[in-house]
Amino acid sequence: MHRIRRLASVARRGVATVRNRLDRGAFAARCNTDPAALEAPIVLYFADGPENLYQLHQWDRVLAALPWPVAVVVARPDTGRRVLEETAFPVYFAPGSSYLEDLVGRGAVRVVLYVNHLPLNFRMLRFARPVHVHLGHGESDKDSSVTNQNKAYDRVLVAGPAARERITGALREFDATTHVREVGRPQLDLDYPGAPSWPADGSVRVLYAPTWEGDRASMAYGSVASHGVALVTSLVADPRYRVIYRPHPRSGVQDTAYAAADRRIRGLLADHRDRHLVDTGPYGWQWSFADVCVTDLSSVAYDWLATGKPMVVTVPSEPRTTLPASRFLDEVPRLSAEDASRTAEMLDRPWPRERMHALSFHYFGETADGASTRRFTDALDEALRLADDPVGPPSAPST
Repeated sequence: MHRIRRLASVARRGVATVRNRLDRGAFAARCNTDPAALEAPIVLYFADGPENLYQLHQWDRVLAALPWPVAVVVARPDTGRRVLEETAFPVYFAPGSSYLEDLVGRGAVRVVLYVNHLPLNFRMLRFARPVHVHLGHGESDKDSSVTNQNKAYDRVLVAGPAARERITGALREFDATTHVREVGRPQLDLDYPGAPSWPADGSVRVLYAPTWEGDRASMAYGSVASHGVALVTSLVADPRYRVIYRPHPRSGVQDTAYAAADRRIRGLLADHRDRHLVDTGPYGWQWSFADVCVTDLSSVAYDWLATGKPMVVTVPSEPRTTLPASRFLDEVPRLSAEDASRTAEMLDRPWPRERMHALSFHYFGETADGASTRRFTDALDEALRLADDPVGPPSAPST
């Protein structure tokens, strides 16, 4: 079965590749003469496929609220079509370096944003004139947060003191004072639609938002196969709880056991759909709507941390998974696979709100009253001004 799934995946990728090649000319003609794309001073470079657009969607509403126009640069027509359908941003199509040369040469781009560390980012990073700013797609103590690729960017925007300490403690000869800016989590300043019309009946609303299984053992943080069925069964059996199950968009793409467990959880909640929800829609409303979160070591955990509400983080069952030294993992309650059947009981335990707030400040800094949005806007304003500064060694002091 696993081999059949892999062959089917390879076949789908092959079809997509052929389709994208055939569509190059028409898509370039559609996008690359659009003045809105050419005149945007800020562009977000996204060279990945549409399956990873959740990374861009972490930022689309934040970027749409900026005082400067923003365009998205894509390397594939299927990705570009989705961006046009799902956001209000203009798109510039750049399947290769010559297209990027044209954009940088005749366009107005001064700042380039990145939401991942894709190797293809270096197609755009080779241009010295724009200021290159890495955003990422969520705060996390994962190993990937301290990649040496951070050195390639002029600015690395991080959530708070914890991220700065994480990077400076891992990278050699990296000047964090010059390159790192702490901006909090501006996503948390927005209002998000999509919440169900559940009555305020005294039930505790539990967000279970696991990550995917990962593409290697060191990154196998996902809990669906190890914890998920027992965890959700425990909560559904307790009338005090209502479950919002939000699986990662890539759940089950690598592991058939993970996909099977995801289907079992969905089926279990479908049997009680009057009280529970399988949530595959927009992200963000869950922060204010749910009362407690059970999640894995992922950006969802850190988003939730900023709310100050109770949470539980699962312990990966794969022994080779990298668990970095982390104040977050030291202080939040942890749930092992062996204890997943007692999740309802675990959520009954008291959680000191003061400790949550202190931990949130360590990871995000001040987040009240739009503080994150102000810091993010200031960081981009600084990048735009830097793009206008002359490049070269400082002038010799006058004598």
